[in-house]
Amino acid sequence: MSELPPVAKDMFDDLRVAVASVAEPLHAAGHRLYLVGGLVRDRLLADDLTLDHDLTTDAPPERIRDLVAGVADAVWLQGERFGTVGLRVGDVTMEITTHRAEAYVSDSRKPVVRFSTELVEDLARRDFTVNAMAVDVADGTLHDPFGGRADLEARILRTPLDPVESFSDDPLRMLRAARFLSRYELTSAEGLVEAARSLVGRMEIVSAERIRDELFRLLEVEDPTAGLDLLDEMGLLETVLPELAALEAPKRAALARRMAGAPADAVLRLCVLANAVGDDEVIGRWISILRLSGRDAGRAQTLLDGAAMVADQGAEPSDEDVRRLAAWAGERLDDVVAFAVLVGAGSAIGVLVDSVVRLRAAGEFNDLGPALDGATVMGLLDLEAGPEVGEVMAWLGELRLVEGCLPNEEIRRRLIEWWGNTGD
Repeated sequence: MSELPPVAKDMFDDLRVAVASVAEPLHAAGHRLYLVGGLVRDRLLADDLTLDHDLTTDAPPERIRDLVAGVADAVWLQGERFGTVGLRVGDVTMEITTHRAEAYVSDSRKPVVRFSTELVEDLARRDFTVNAMAVDVADGTLHDPFGGRADLEARILRTPLDPVESFSDDPLRMLRAARFLSRYELTSAEGLVEAARSLVGRMEIVSAERIRDELFRLLEVEDPTAGLDLLDEMGLLETVLPELAALEAPKRAALARRMAGAPADAVLRLCVLANAVGDDEVIGRWISILRLSGRDAGRAQTLLDGAAMVADQGAEPSDEDVRRLAAWAGERLDDVVAFAVLVGAGSAIGVLVDSVVRLRAAGEFNDLGPALDGATVMGLLDLEAGPEVGEVMAWLGELRLVEGCLPNEEIRRRLIEWWGNTGD
């Protein structure tokens, strides 16, 4: 490969200026400060989607804390024991991390962190060469000891060290490889897949939460298809989403195309996958395995259960069917309908969509509960508080769902007539 032209001297100037106030006290104390990782990578790609200002320094964390205290508007020390100090200066948020090398050992779920004063050692322990580049804030020099810029140009995904060593240090990097492959349209370097296959068992030491977060980042890529294929090649798909791995290749490919056409929403796309597996219990297993938050788990279950309800409505959903769906889904009605459309639930999804629009415009979804309150019911029927009132309220709720909005006088007339007949 031909030698790359030098980087334009002013390529990183605006980023250097943004952190200059923090760099000054560090430089004055004899330390170095570097822009690092995604910020550098995305600037080289002219793709400034990375908003975080990540920096690395040879200063130890307690020294960082003391030196930035006088210039930062806010400082966060939650990550100090891992070498990271977070801070905000004006509207710029950044994290400064002491050069470090971290690795997982034996069966521990927590990395062992060792601080260093050498930039090259810090870069060597990063996940991929395209992320192992740093820019000196003092003079704008690009430090690229592992050829990340050339790999970025050639669209190659490579680890700075031997992939067996890199993946063994942090097994989550194998899953992260899938995201980078898809996000930046990269090709895996020779030996990368084989190394991952040999280390699939190491994923056992990675927490479910870290696996979930990385999987969600992959699912939020515009088209995660290539990443899912890489996970399958590595043998990781069976570990992360075994039911998906069990699908035949043509079906999985068609499913990936459908998923890529969905909005880049991780929970939504996970539900697309779960729906296609055709197993009613799969989302429950995934919720448990990936330890989804209560909010995400509830949303996922609602989308899948709602799509099943739509499919059960048949070829011509009635207004009652639509009102019942709206009452069940509540504020998630539009999400449920959109998901049902996305996965092709039911044979008359178009009728459902039209009915939702029509009934909403008519005010049918404004209040889907009983039209009368308990006090009114007791006064109208001369009842005391008790089970009978509950029975009446249930009847009123059914009347609302079956017949929709009725005039108040009509509701009262029907209620009196029904209650009179119950005593016959």
